[in-house]
Amino acid sequence: MFPRVKHALMSLTAVMAMATFVGAHDFWLVPDMFAVPSSEEISVRGQTSSAFPTTLSAVTPDRITDARVIGASDEERIGSLSTGGNSLLLRHRPKTHGQKIIAVAVGWRHVKETAESFRKYLVGEGAEDALARYDRQGRMPKSDIVRRYAKYGKTMIEFGSGPRAFERVAGHPLEFIPLSDPGAQGRTGHIEFRLTFLGKPLAGARVHAGTAPRDGKPGTELSTLTTNSGIVNVPVSAGLWNVRTIHVVPAPAGADAQWDVHWATFVYHVQ
Repeated sequence: MFPRVKHALMSLTAVMAMATFVGAHDFWLVPDMFAVPSSEEISVRGQTSSAFPTTLSAVTPDRITDARVIGASDEERIGSLSTGGNSLLLRHRPKTHGQKIIAVAVGWRHVKETAESFRKYLVGEGAEDALARYDRQGRMPKSDIVRRYAKYGKTMIEFGSGPRAFERVAGHPLEFIPLSDPGAQGRTGHIEFRLTFLGKPLAGARVHAGTAPRDGKPGTELSTLTTNSGIVNVPVSAGLWNVRTIHVVPAPAGADAQWDVHWATFVYHVQ
């Protein structure tokens, strides 16, 4: 059974300044347990901060547009959403056993800002690649804009024992999909993820991966680009892991904003 991480989350608040990737306000789903007996319920925290897996503020339930538990051949809506401290709290007891994907979407928020503020936002949130690309294309705004952003979090737990579900797709606009099982016992080498945007592989995207701090030491931090097939490989080592990315695109015609910012994360535990 995987260890409980609830107390680790509380103690990690003191080491938030040790994070090496500063600025991004990612949204992570962090289970209290990664292996849940079938007699208990799943309990997951929604964490928002720049230091994995801590949290600075709670996403409120009214902002959640989708919250599901996805099994190998079924899926269920999560009905119990609340806040506790600075965390969103999700609780659910699935009807079937096996590996489960927890998938949550946080709906759009809108920000009106100057062109210069938008530039600073991209730098501060680790999206320098997007800034450089749109600068080269001459597409960066010269006047005030409305930016909207949405966030999508996924994690994976074992509920009792049963069929595997790691490759199930949630259908988020921006999504990490494991192509190899992060929960496999004795896993070595790499864990392969495909990053998709609107259902298609996203090539050349900057992906960050890392572990939570443990035993008073800072976590591992990695950064790489997806292949032409949207693939990224993350090395295997013990600990609480996340992969994350941000994707910035001009908003589609008729939208109530000029720019869309999508965030995606996937949290898993390697024993």
